[in-house]
Amino acid sequence: MSTKFMLFFLCFALSIVTVKAQKAYVTRNGQISFVATNDDDVSAVNNEVASRITTNGDITFSLLIKSFFFQYAEMQDHFNSDYLQSNTYPRSDFKGKITKIQNINFNKNGVYPATVQGNLTLHGVTKPITVNGTIEVQGAKVIAKAKFTLQLSDFNIHADRVAKKVAIQFNCTYQ
Repeated sequence: MSTKFMLFFLCFALSIVTVKAQKAYVTRNGQISFVATNDDDVSAVNNEVASRITTNGDITFSLLIKSFFFQYAEMQDHFNSDYLQSNTYPRSDFKGKITKIQNINFNKNGVYPATVQGNLTLHGVTKPITVNGTIEVQGAKVIAKAKFTLQLSDFNIHADRVAKKVAIQFNCTYQ
């Protein structure tokens, strides 16, 4: 055999990679809500969360800050202009990984505990976070739920008059 053919064959053989098939589940109408830990009247919900979760454990979400809906319009105005400055910082994003993904069977109905580690970007600040929640498999649907608390000052949000911490609730149904 010629040297060129052997070199080609060797390069070809080395370039073959076995990739485990992964399935992706997506939603464009996931829900994230929050409530101030010291004042239940300070709460809002966003039903326009875009999110993706894969069977290899990748999870992302992205949302527009202006899509948070408050019970009172004045609160919504202050939230967007004074606290989150949504014209300057229009979105929040998360990119992470479900740890111990091997413990979640996407082919079997059930509720599985899940821990997610990743980076949350909010108000122009990116911080690592770890969140505990559940992944529920219901046939072709996957439902991810989590509750956690954020310290607003960690993201340079100065809303001490209103809240220092917010309790976040994440609820997304993927297809």
